Amino acid sequence: MIRRAGSATTGRAASGPAARGFARTVLHRAVTIVAALGLPIGAFGSFATAATAAVTPVLTEPTVADATWQGGVGALIVEHCGECHRPGGGAPMALLSWDQSRPWARAIAREVDSGAMPPWHADPRYGVFANDRRLSEAQRRLLLAWAARGAPLGEDDGLPASGFVPDEDPADTGVAPAGSQWRIGEPDLVFELPEEVVVPARGEVPYHDYVIDPGFTEDVWVRAAEAQPGNPAVVHHIIVDYQISNPLRRRQLARQGLEARVQGSLGGYVPGDEPMVLPQGLARRIPAGARLHFQMHYTPSGSEQRDRSRVGLVLAEGPPRHEVRTGIASSPFISIPPGSAETSLSAEHVFRRDSVLLSMRPHMHLRGKRFEYRAHFPDGSEEILLLVPDYDFDWQTRYVLAEPKRLPAGTRLVCTGTWDNSDANPDNPDPTRRVSWGQQTSDEMMIGFFEYYEEGAEGSGAEGAGGQKGSGVRGQGLGIRD
Repeated sequence: MIRRAGSATTGRAASGPAARGFARTVLHRAVTIVAALGLPIGAFGSFATAATAAVTPVLTEPTVADATWQGGVGALIVEHCGECHRPGGGAPMALLSWDQSRPWARAIAREVDSGAMPPWHADPRYGVFANDRRLSEAQRRLLLAWAARGAPLGEDDGLPASGFVPDEDPADTGVAPAGSQWRIGEPDLVFELPEEVVVPARGEVPYHDYVIDPGFTEDVWVRAAEAQPGNPAVVHHIIVDYQISNPLRRRQLARQGLEARVQGSLGGYVPGDEPMVLPQGLARRIPAGARLHFQMHYTPSGSEQRDRSRVGLVLAEGPPRHEVRTGIASSPFISIPPGSAETSLSAEHVFRRDSVLLSMRPHMHLRGKRFEYRAHFPDGSEEILLLVPDYDFDWQTRYVLAEPKRLPAGTRLVCTGTWDNSDANPDNPDPTRRVSWGQQTSDEMMIGFFEYYEEGAEGSGAEGAGGQKGSGVRGQGLGIRD
């Protein structure tokens, strides 16, 4: 069932991941854009379920002899490339059909053969991730053979031109129906920027901040959120969160060691990243009276452009089993010497209660070189949860754990960022400058974002819980420029 923006209502049919076809290794997949390569999607744990979909079965695994679009290549490209290479995506061309992909076959083969595509930056020695984009050797050979054969279409085996047929609810899987403008499916609510933004042809554009009153008179629970750039050519990133004006609630969060702004995160947009999609039983709360905040970062493209970005929300039926939160380990005390090839800084977050870690997303700017998440457990042991040895500012991936990680109370999550401010860094805007914290890409940041929930803290029991799906919602909101 698809629900239209602004609808108040309606139950959703029960759904879950359905394994079809032959078994696929759990070590590599549970992807957000899932296609049928003849590889089924199994149950990989509650959070990985949010990134899976049931697909039309293919009874035999494609081989090099099947190197045609219909023989498996189409499904492979959609699954591994469709996140960006789609209409409105961050890539310069769509690759969701044979007609779209065929002219680019040689370029696809070149990028795949070099290892540049699909982009994935996590060290494979640490962690297993549901959204791992890497290709197996068999998949790589299949793509290269297809390009070498002239990118044939192959015989029609019933699959659509896009290569996949999701039959699950997109809000459960992150897989949108063909032709949908939303990867999360049609949202219940959509909020646009209150005005069209004019982006100049050149120069450095200050960050734009907008606040929108959604008119929530009761708490609202969000299962999926997707920020969409109105003009991807000039939108570098979007951050969407909610702001709490109630001073009592802000003090409550502060006493818990939490920051109101971070707890209100609804995700955002950056090229190559995925929308926020949570599995059944998990949701984010937007408290009654909260306002939505958009932070917009624009990069001029050489000609004057206009943008009116938006965010879509899919609401849960009611309070979930667990309330998902966003935490950070970050330090603003950055001072990177001129010419330094290796400067590191660490920050940590201490979990006060038994918690379950769902995902991690490192953030630095152009001098970012390496980023590590390491858990120090109360018993004295430690574990690297994520290592990004070659950080790339253009690919700010959210690394979703295939199996959520339990962190006992007292666990310290230590994030360490390393920068390269030398002239050997080709992305370095000025190696002669001492660099400090700042919002522009020519400045630097070190933030370790992570998503988690607290064990035993059920959503229905948290303070201020209430509000069934669609209740307490009015209109599309009033835009207020900060």
